[in-house]
Amino acid sequence: MVYRGKPSAACERCRQRRLRCDHREPSCTQCMRAEVNCSGYRNLLDLNFQDQSNDVIRNYKVPARKKRSVSTRIVKSQTSVSTRVPEDPTDYGLLCSDKATLIIPTAALVYPVEEIARSYLYVNYMTGGPRCSYMSYLLPLMEDSQNSAVNAAVNAVALAALSNIRLSPNTMLKAQKEYTTALSKTNSALKDPVLCKTDGILAAVVMLGIFEVMTCTDGSFIDRWVHHMEGATRLIEIRGPEQLSRQEGQDLFTQLRGQVSLCRIYQERHSSPVFNKLTEKIQRDQNPNDQILDQLATIVTRLTDFCANVTRGHILNPTEIIRTALKLDAELVSLMIGVPPSWRYTIVNIPVFEGKPITKAVWGDSYHIYQSIPASSMWNNYRSIRIIIQELIIDTLKDLEDSENDDIGLSQRSSLVSQASQTALHLVEDICASVPYSLDIGIEDDTRLKDSALKTTHTSTCQGMDMVSTLSPFQASGAGGLTIMWPLLVAANSGFACDDLRKWIANCLDKIGHSMGINQALAMSKLIQDGVRSRAFLTPEYRSHPYKL
Repeated sequence: MVYRGKPSAACERCRQRRLRCDHREPSCTQCMRAEVNCSGYRNLLDLNFQDQSNDVIRNYKVPARKKRSVSTRIVKSQTSVSTRVPEDPTDYGLLCSDKATLIIPTAALVYPVEEIARSYLYVNYMTGGPRCSYMSYLLPLMEDSQNSAVNAAVNAVALAALSNIRLSPNTMLKAQKEYTTALSKTNSALKDPVLCKTDGILAAVVMLGIFEVMTCTDGSFIDRWVHHMEGATRLIEIRGPEQLSRQEGQDLFTQLRGQVSLCRIYQERHSSPVFNKLTEKIQRDQNPNDQILDQLATIVTRLTDFCANVTRGHILNPTEIIRTALKLDAELVSLMIGVPPSWRYTIVNIPVFEGKPITKAVWGDSYHIYQSIPASSMWNNYRSIRIIIQELIIDTLKDLEDSENDDIGLSQRSSLVSQASQTALHLVEDICASVPYSLDIGIEDDTRLKDSALKTTHTSTCQGMDMVSTLSPFQASGAGGLTIMWPLLVAANSGFACDDLRKWIANCLDKIGHSMGINQALAMSKLIQDGVRSRAFLTPEYRSHPYKL
């Protein structure tokens, strides 16, 4: 293997000028400041691994009327040999132009499992194309020699995922060893008042949490998720506003903020005041194209505090509860009408054959194409939050049926229940429509669908927003499975999904678990198959009886 030097993932302008590129979308900061078009970013894996099959064939090919090469053994065939070139030359040998001569290398390159695992994690979670990076903040942190904890944590996650995919106990032992090392180094750093505020340590905590996601073996994943979210919350609060001065700190905060908010809503606890102040600060300094995330977080924070006040009895009037919930829901809808172009998605209608969609990979008759994994994640978080609001409205209206203070009336109450149910069902179906993109199912390979969809420019309307874009092939990575799991669980357990849809969602989670090595998806699938609905899986009664996968 020829060493070609360490490649750079920076855009072309930053590489030529030797500038530090922050790999932001749709343009890096350096190009934005210079007011020039950013060329985009290269796939480092494609640069590191290059096809040298022709070079190998040329080196091994035996010239006519010369002595045999000592590094190969030549098999003479009594009959003519097929000219079909094997799919993998390293497995089946190299077929030369002479039909009667098969040349087989005596040895094949074997890569250490650690390198294979890191490459898998790199492609599926850190990059895989400029539109697919999910944890790109890890790249600069891993290059810093002082961040040994984050490197060990990354190794642990990578080996765990690869072990689950390959069903390799030996690889899992290596993953657990790396996890122990990462945990020890992280705990030591957390005791240091300076090191505990670094981006590397927070990233290590995030990766240790993802390791738990990868290695989940029972129904206690909810408790572990809550525990990690509490730890990450305290760490972000300690780090303070200074963490937002760096791109890596902003990315870490933005990623964790959504998970912490969802955790607080399901626990029916108030939001963190520190998180609220950090959100206000980052929104002032944020790229205008990305401010939609902070605006959405602000509304979600108000919903979090509202749910906590309702649970604690601070708001008792049912009419006030319903009115506030409807107001928050309307604000969410209004916000998403004006999303920037890079956050929009396209709805693709599936051709129907004999009254049925031509593919079973999609629930319903359409699916979504997003421009990035963060975009699909934002939309699904938005849908999950709105589903929770519809649940709250319906539960409050049902409580009014037996109340003496029913100042709404039967007719209006029935209308509100019907409206909330239809809205929730539509949101559930939208989450399911994002699955093909998130899991890279590859529907575009269907000839009939490609002929009907890819040849033309598709126009669709979503949440009152007109979007026109040309369809492009899926550009999803394994991170799609990681981000779609919780929205799928919310959709299945909302009470608005029929039994067939719950089975379909369970199958999607099984696919994530088996093909991407994310065991928590298997636990979620088992939970759905157990028939648990609504938010019962967060109750102490359910969590006190964990099951094994």
